[in-house]
Amino acid sequence: MRKKLDRRKSMIAAATELFARSGFENTTMQNIADQAEVGIATLFRYFPKKEDLIIAVIQEIIEQQVPYFEKISQSNKNGIEKVDEVLTTYIHYISEENRETSKLLEAFELYISFNFVDKSMIEIIEKSYDKVSTIIKEIIAEGKCDGSIHLSNSDEQAWETIFNLFGTAIKKYALYTFLPNSILSVPKPQELIVIKEMMLTFLSKPTKMQ
Repeated sequence: MRKKLDRRKSMIAAATELFARSGFENTTMQNIADQAEVGIATLFRYFPKKEDLIIAVIQEIIEQQVPYFEKISQSNKNGIEKVDEVLTTYIHYISEENRETSKLLEAFELYISFNFVDKSMIEIIEKSYDKVSTIIKEIIAEGKCDGSIHLSNSDEQAWETIFNLFGTAIKKYALYTFLPNSILSVPKPQELIVIKEMMLTFLSKPTKMQ
């Protein structure tokens, strides 16, 4: 069983490297088999379709983020301090060491926009994203309880919109940062820090009802 798990991980690692280098569509199953040093029949036995492997790669990327957010959630800091750490973690994720995996997340969204992917497979990714989303929602609720976050019910949707746009900006930076601003302007890390401070101010400002 351990050997099978290790082999599966090696295939996912090989696919991650090749997908990041050449893209989903330009990478063949034979390329991945060669990179993982397994026979093509073995690869297909573990992953019958390339889409299965794409989903496995994206799921692992997202799941690898979960422990970082769990650690923040379990710390002794108050809610607004935890949100600060969450946003800083997102910004750090576009650093050079994480650039390729962050780029794959954005590339995956483009891929499923132009290619049919079974709904059940998309639901696997949604469940992984939900783990992170649930942790962040719990942190917000905690901050409202400890008084460090002042977020009225009418501001809840506004906050979710701002946070989602922030996450989108992070992924856009990872995928398009090599392009000149004349072609596509993407937020720079220092600009993301400014946005982070604005988001924290939005959360910590007293509401009109208080």
